[in-house]
Amino acid sequence: MAGMAKQAAGDRVNTKRKPQAPKPPVPSEYELHLSVAKYLNHALEGNCFWFHSPNGGLRTASEAGRFKKMGVTPGLPDIGVIDTGRIAWLELKRAKGSTTSPAQHYCHQQLRRARSPVYVCKNLDDVEAALKDAGIPVKARVT
Repeated sequence: MAGMAKQAAGDRVNTKRKPQAPKPPVPSEYELHLSVAKYLNHALEGNCFWFHSPNGGLRTASEAGRFKKMGVTPGLPDIGVIDTGRIAWLELKRAKGSTTSPAQHYCHQQLRRARSPVYVCKNLDDVEAALKDAGIPVKARVT
C-alpha cells in the first residue's frame, strides 16, 4: 500500500457520471397524429379507407350542445380504418404520461362489445401492429 493515501473519514469521493446526451423530446399527440396520417396515406392497400374523427378540441357550450344533439359520441377513437366491411379503431396517445379518459374507456368498451377492435397506439410501430392484428393489409412498413 505504499504510495496510496488512505481516505480519511468525511472525505468526498467524486461520484459524478459522464454527462449523457439529452434524450429527444417525446412527440406530442398532434405530432404522432401527423405521422400516422402520413403513414396511412402511404401504407394502406387500395380497398382501405381511413378517416379522423374530430371530436376533440375546444368548443363553445352552444357548439357542444348542437354536436351532442347531432349524435357526436364522446370518447370515439381518433382514427377509423375500414377494409372490406371491417373497421378497426385507433386511439392515439402520447408515448409518455397519457392515458384514456373515462369517456374514451366507455366508448372503447361499447365498440369492442359491437365486435369492433380498438387499439391504443403510442407510436407508428403500435399502429402497424394494430393493423396487422385487425387483418388490414398494408403495402409499406415502418422502418
